[in-house]
Amino acid sequence: MAAQGKDQIIPSQGPPARKLVSVRTIADIKPIKGNRHLEVAKIDGWNVVVVKGDYTIGQFVVYFEVDSFLPNTEDRFWEYCQPHKVQEYNGQSGYVVKTSMKHGTISQGVIFPLSTFPEIEKARIGLENQLGGSELTVEALQQMDFASALGVKKYDSVYFDAAGYYGQPPIFFPQPGCERAQNVTSLFQEFSDTTFQITEKLDGLPMTIYHVRKDSGWYHALPRNRDSGTERPEYGVCGREHDYIQHEKSVFWIAAKNQNVIKKLRRLGRNLAVQGELCGSSIMANSMGFAEGEHRFYVFGIYDIDRAAWMNANKAFGLCKELNLTHAPVLGRMKLSNFASSIDELLEKAEGKGVLGQNREGLIFRTPNNSWGFKVIANSWLLKYGQHKVDQWGSSNNEDNNHVGHF
Repeated sequence: MAAQGKDQIIPSQGPPARKLVSVRTIADIKPIKGNRHLEVAKIDGWNVVVVKGDYTIGQFVVYFEVDSFLPNTEDRFWEYCQPHKVQEYNGQSGYVVKTSMKHGTISQGVIFPLSTFPEIEKARIGLENQLGGSELTVEALQQMDFASALGVKKYDSVYFDAAGYYGQPPIFFPQPGCERAQNVTSLFQEFSDTTFQITEKLDGLPMTIYHVRKDSGWYHALPRNRDSGTERPEYGVCGREHDYIQHEKSVFWIAAKNQNVIKKLRRLGRNLAVQGELCGSSIMANSMGFAEGEHRFYVFGIYDIDRAAWMNANKAFGLCKELNLTHAPVLGRMKLSNFASSIDELLEKAEGKGVLGQNREGLIFRTPNNSWGFKVIANSWLLKYGQHKVDQWGSSNNEDNNHVGHF
């Protein structure tokens, strides 16, 4: 961590980078009832439907995560980039890896034999020569991301217009994000006795509302846009990638003002970042069923900027109650082992009704000090709701965005 100002610490930024393309090991292979041609390969916590007999238990494979964008200019992806499946993304044609249902079985991700990619095999040999032992080689190889080498990009289902933000979010608080349970391979071995706060996973966009005093060093570290035409305020609203300039049409700012979050933080007078989920009628799939034009910000954590630490979950919940801020629904606090004993059981329990009576997206598990967590997405929710884009003005990508970027 690097220093910022007098006695002020800047935390490491957000969740670890996601590995879109990585070398994994097939942990198990299971048959699909009633199907003689397909079977399920278990890759860590993920299930991938494959052709029967193509793979074996213990085999090294190249795994492409959901949201990987495979360019159709790469011949090795031809099987997936068939004309009826190709779509455009950032001016390029390709195939988006999505969650799918194949013969009654959930399939998440795509795998290829290691031999399909000589460049990855070359990296393995190089590591073996450098590190010696096969275990060290495998461990180092599985930490690498080969997305860039193969021209694979992350398909981002959210976009924003550059005219409406100061720049990137402030650097003095981490960005929200947690891994899916299926990617935490040692979840039950390491965390069975760990107590978690369990909240509903809400269908929305991550959003942070923050306040820093003008007499603090943090104020001078705020992002600024020379073309904004206004003095930089000591408070702000940001998503995971952008710090938004206040505007009457921004759904982020509308929600923050309607719920008086900034007014309450300014009155409190502390350097805090309140993080949560922005949900509403124009956000993502609106699977929560908000009325037209309705949006709501749900808090799931509070970061103490001066202490460079998350506020304890109970304390954050209490502060939300004191300030009359809407907290994400807390479903319980308990040891993981008391809630579930396997990924399959977690997925079963992720199903259920949400705060507004809808089928919920899933569950979020966070340690009491909010330092670590993971999420479990309900399979039924994944299958029902596809890719949805939205800009900060509340416009869907399926509509004409005539007013985006225009003030």
